[in-house]
Amino acid sequence: MIRGIYTATSALRAATMHQTRLAHNITNLQTAGFKQILTTHQAYENQRMGEYNGDTAALVRALDGGLEQGLLIPEEIIDFSQGALQVTDRPLDLALEGDGFFRVQAPEGERYTRDGSFHRDGLGRLVNRDGHFVLNEGGQPLTLPPGPLSVSPDGLVQAGGALAGRLGLLTFANTDDLIRENGNLFRAEAAGTPSVGVRVQQGYLEGSNVDENVQMLEMMRIMRLYEASQRSLQTQDRTLGQALAVGEV
Repeated sequence: MIRGIYTATSALRAATMHQTRLAHNITNLQTAGFKQILTTHQAYENQRMGEYNGDTAALVRALDGGLEQGLLIPEEIIDFSQGALQVTDRPLDLALEGDGFFRVQAPEGERYTRDGSFHRDGLGRLVNRDGHFVLNEGGQPLTLPPGPLSVSPDGLVQAGGALAGRLGLLTFANTDDLIRENGNLFRAEAAGTPSVGVRVQQGYLEGSNVDENVQMLEMMRIMRLYEASQRSLQTQDRTLGQALAVGEV
């Protein structure tokens, strides 16, 4: 019975976390450059219920069976697949086609994003929606001269007919090295390399890669899992209570 309680409780915990991540994905359906969180369930390793070694080699006793503690949720998996490009016709909206990230300077250090909804600040510097500086290929804030902006597919930026620099675009060989942070930003645990083959599309934004229909179906599936685990826990609790009541007679 105790084993059943552990199993049902772990399933409830896993379902709750899964629903939280699904809700986060759905909330960001309209967030430019958002990358959805994937969740997979797996069981804890089946462990021996117990083993006792006595003072002599002859005295070895292992309890029969195992204790599988139910479901666990591993660390979140981020799906970095390409989102659909959406036309905005705003000259400071930039989208990336291919593997790569914009470099931005956050207060905590350099960060990376696929969200290219940029604008000029009061000093003419290119910044993202949170006011973080967009960096050039040398890692410096990209300052734009007055005038119309033009961005070539290879990231070369011109404003008012003058060259402003080239966008700093990095690619990471292992996206597992990227840690999600607030503001649709990622922190890297390993150095990136200059992006090769990525194309910058001016007047576009990359949409979220979340499929609303898939998320809703998954939410219904997880809700059924939660309800089944809840019923199982209630049954286990009643059975345990009855067993204890009998033992007291």
